[in-house]
Amino acid sequence: MPNKGTKRRFPAHRQTVLDILAASRSVPAFPLLRDFQLGDTESARKACSTRIGWTAIFLKAYSLVSMEIPELRDRYVRFPQEHIYRHPSTVASISIHRNDDEGNPRLIWAKICNAETTELQVLQGQLNDAVSRPLSEIYRDGCILERSPKFLRRLCWWWAMNFAGRKHCKHIGTFSISSLASQNCLNAYHPLITTSSLAFAPVNSNGVSPIALICDHRTLDGMLAAQALNALESKLQNEIITELESITSLRSNVA
Repeated sequence: MPNKGTKRRFPAHRQTVLDILAASRSVPAFPLLRDFQLGDTESARKACSTRIGWTAIFLKAYSLVSMEIPELRDRYVRFPQEHIYRHPSTVASISIHRNDDEGNPRLIWAKICNAETTELQVLQGQLNDAVSRPLSEIYRDGCILERSPKFLRRLCWWWAMNFAGRKHCKHIGTFSISSLASQNCLNAYHPLITTSSLAFAPVNSNGVSPIALICDHRTLDGMLAAQALNALESKLQNEIITELESITSLRSNVA
């Protein structure tokens, strides 16, 4: 066996992860954990005539909650004068693990706007595109930034995190979703660069799914975050089930 290890250049696509870790250090984050009763939602999802994944479902439901609780669309801005910026609609940042154009595994972050007014089928199509289309088409800006010099990347992130409320929401998101449910895991705490971030685990045999919501304490307190989780469970048990059933009904009528 060789008596020395090997050394290789740090992968360019991991630079964004380092940048996010550095940017998240300035965010005073706190997590809330709760079990959701989603047995009926899971049954409606499985009965749906079109495959709708849980990420699309949580994306739609949390966007609806964000429109009802406007503080979820707030962004703390440090400079030039400390203030709160409120975005008029939702912009979701979805963490996606996929292969790059050469077949190497990596992370990207898909941006989906106005999910609150978008049909579940369309949202699922956008998520499918983020997994399958070439990175040069769906992650062009991210690829350009990660190949830039470190000082320029960090300057862009520092500016976005401290100065630009509107541009932060537009390019980074009002909230994010980072889930490992497909691996039967709950990543209950991950770096936060948006006002809130959602994670969920698979629905178990009892119809229960553990949920984690991570929040920026500068704009959200625990009580409001808990109310957001209550509202989210209600959306999943009502509006989302209704939409899933309507998709099946529409397909049946067309057939």
